[in-house]
Amino acid sequence: MATVTPPSRSGASQLLDRTRVALPRDRASVAVLSAVSLAVLGVLASRASYVPMWDGFVYAQLINESAQWPTMPSLRLAGHASQAYAPLAIAVQALAPDSRWPLFLLSIALLCAAVVGFYRLISIAFPGPEHRLDRALLTAVFLVQPTLLAAVVQPGLDLPLVPAFLWTTVWLLEQRTMAAVLLGTAMAFTKETGVLLYAALLASYGVGSLLRSDASLRAYVRAVVRLVPLAVPLVLFIVYLFYRKYTKVAGEEVVWTYGALRNESLLRQLIVPRIDRFLLSNLVTALVLNFAWIGAAVIAAGTAVTAWSIGRAGSLRAAWRATAAKAATVPGLVVMLTVVTGYLLTRVTTFTNSRYLLPVMPLLVVVLYTALLAVRARARSREALLGAYAILLFVSALRTVDPVSRWAYGTFDFGERQMLRMTSITGECCAYGRDQLVYNLEFTELEALMNAAMKTLAPPGSTLIMLPDSTDWYIVPLLDVRTNRRTINRVGSRHLIVVETRPDSVHAYARQWRHAYYLALPNGARARGLRDLASAFSIGPERRFRRGPYWLSVYSLTPLDDGRLAGRSGASR
Repeated sequence: MATVTPPSRSGASQLLDRTRVALPRDRASVAVLSAVSLAVLGVLASRASYVPMWDGFVYAQLINESAQWPTMPSLRLAGHASQAYAPLAIAVQALAPDSRWPLFLLSIALLCAAVVGFYRLISIAFPGPEHRLDRALLTAVFLVQPTLLAAVVQPGLDLPLVPAFLWTTVWLLEQRTMAAVLLGTAMAFTKETGVLLYAALLASYGVGSLLRSDASLRAYVRAVVRLVPLAVPLVLFIVYLFYRKYTKVAGEEVVWTYGALRNESLLRQLIVPRIDRFLLSNLVTALVLNFAWIGAAVIAAGTAVTAWSIGRAGSLRAAWRATAAKAATVPGLVVMLTVVTGYLLTRVTTFTNSRYLLPVMPLLVVVLYTALLAVRARARSREALLGAYAILLFVSALRTVDPVSRWAYGTFDFGERQMLRMTSITGECCAYGRDQLVYNLEFTELEALMNAAMKTLAPPGSTLIMLPDSTDWYIVPLLDVRTNRRTINRVGSRHLIVVETRPDSVHAYARQWRHAYYLALPNGARARGLRDLASAFSIGPERRFRRGPYWLSVYSLTPLDDGRLAGRSGASR
């Protein structure tokens, strides 16, 4: 395993020489990466027409409007500290306002930057020629992560954190302090999570630096002093928090803190350990979802073997030396970073959105390979496992096929397929899931089906859409006046009245509209919605809009003309 040399002048030069690893040139590695890259680009290209839903709609519309009418407040996308990423996204979107492709191409560029950064990291961690093909396979495993590909299609602030986190780690290992500080600052001002990521990286790197120092007070002090400039991003963010505290608009929060435990401070959630269903949900997302349990099983085996070997050292002092020696390597640093990052990312109790754990996913891939080496897996065995794992992940990016994930979360029917009930562990809001369903690319089928339904059914005289309870979050907000397709553009579009089917809303809107449609979204309680609607509407026959094995059921609604609705105004909108 590669080690990080002490931070001396000559050692730094040697480290840079050793880590200047070119892109793979052997035929096998090139073939693997080329095939996987082409497959991924093909899959992403097939989703190029996707118009974001849920949180993705919020980000896409904010960026699109800021590209036309930029303001300083617009740099805080959806209330987040995104002053570093927002200008880039807005500038790119300004190339073609009201178009989907600028943000989509930016996301693909971020994916490419993340892949190159990941390859660079594993080249530092495992530089020998015996790892050449394994590095390509590891990169393939990272590239086909289902949540990562879903984040490319669904705009947000979590995807930019991944390349920033990887490259900051790489530049710290290469002792490029200025570059690491600048990128770390940008990461901190992309989303609040970026501050936690940088703090985890600085803490892990600091421990590694102390372990590599001579066992003397002077050496420890010198190592700490060298770490001081790296704290700049954290200091700047603290200054920003004080600035926000005294300049924010009344009603705004200093920092985004939405979560299920809003009665607890963010600091308390970060510091005080807890074991609850939200922690369980995060652990399942990181270690089970989308075949992640395969990697977790290998990591568990590698951890057991490593602990056994350290335990046989003969004494506590010898065991500590063996542990410190392993932690001083680059793979050891990544293991520490994975543990600290995983802890911090699972502290804040919020929705089960797998994108929140995106930054830890590439680290888990590195730890997976470290575990394979720990159990002394032969080259052919490593290649077979990594190749099979990559194939399973790619399939899982397109379809919900993992049996363990199905068992852990449960499923709901989406046409002839099933998707995961992502809210089942925590019992959180949003029916079976809204943004929680962005765990692979299957959620895009719902948007395509809604476009087909709206294009066929939405006449100018009726824009009332009824949805199952707890499923409305920017699902059908705007329709293009020419095509009736979903759009993020306010200009040239019409706003829909979208109402969830609750007994009170059903009767209230039945008195105001002569006609409506019920979109029986598969991620909600469709049957219960029909029962609620039947008390106030005459429900027409089911009409199915199909897309391969997926379908969306739509029902025409006409208010009942009886005593219960005698007060209906009869107005048509």
